[in-house]
Parts: sequence; structure tokens; C-alpha cells
Amino acid sequence: MQSHEDKRGPGLKFPPPLLPLALIGSAYLADIYLPLPINEYPALWLTGLVVVIAAMCLAAIALLQFLRAKTHVEPWQPTTFIIQSGLFRYSRNPIYLSFCCATLGCGLMLNSWWVIAAVLPLGYLLQQLVIRHEETYLQQKFGDTYLAYQRRARRWL
Repeated sequence: MQSHEDKRGPGLKFPPPLLPLALIGSAYLADIYLPLPINEYPALWLTGLVVVIAAMCLAAIALLQFLRAKTHVEPWQPTTFIIQSGLFRYSRNPIYLSFCCATLGCGLMLNSWWVIAAVLPLGYLLQQLVIRHEETYLQQKFGDTYLAYQRRARRWL
């Protein structure tokens, strides 16, 4: 049941995918001016590509679960259902986890310690700017149901 107060969901003001894009871009610029290559291993690019593809698959599977549950994936829309199966049985935030994995993969592909290091601030910013707001919203909206889910599934892994 959606209350009249729940028209905007957790109230996020920006799309979360902008965070990894901004951090990867900033780290890449840093790498241009002060290169910090990982190594000259030829398969590094391919390894990074595999990690990026795996991250995209993780996000796509999570997105399909949102579509099947008929609830919004956009964090500025109200949530109508807590998904607790599939990927969400193991992680409450598989899409945000995929952002971190994709950033790691991009760092490998770009052979850049700067981009690899961007995973740490990305995780912190996702936690502070997105996940914290979403969790507060879900606790207020779903109460004990969400609290029980929090006890069963980890925030990240």
C-alpha cells in the first residue's frame, strides 16, 4: 500500500550511476596527468573486460528482478515491494555492488591504479549518499519486514 507521503521514494536527487561515471572519469584524468600503471601484463585489459561484463550481468539480473517484482529501480520513485530472493537473498545492493566491480574492471582495462583506487570513495559515497537514505526510507515504509530482511542479507556481500 502506498501512502500519500510516499510519492518520491527515498528522495534521492540524482541517478546513482552518475557516481561511478564521475569517479572513473576523475581518476582517468588523474592518470593522464600522473600515470600510475598497474603493470605491463598483456591480459590485464582482457581481465578487466571480463570483470566489467560480469558487473553488467549482475546489474542486468538485478534489474530483471525489479521488473518481475513490478517495483521501481529508480531511487527517486516509491518502492512497492522488498525483493528478498535471487541476488537480493545475498546482497541488499547488488546493483551498487556491480558499480564497484565495474569500476575495478575499468581500472584493469585502463591499467590505472587511480581508477582502481576510485572503488574506495565510490563505495563510501554510495553508502553515504544513496544506501543510507534508501535504508532509512525502507525501514520507515516496511518496518519489521525490512528489519528482518536486513538481518538475513548483507548490505554488500
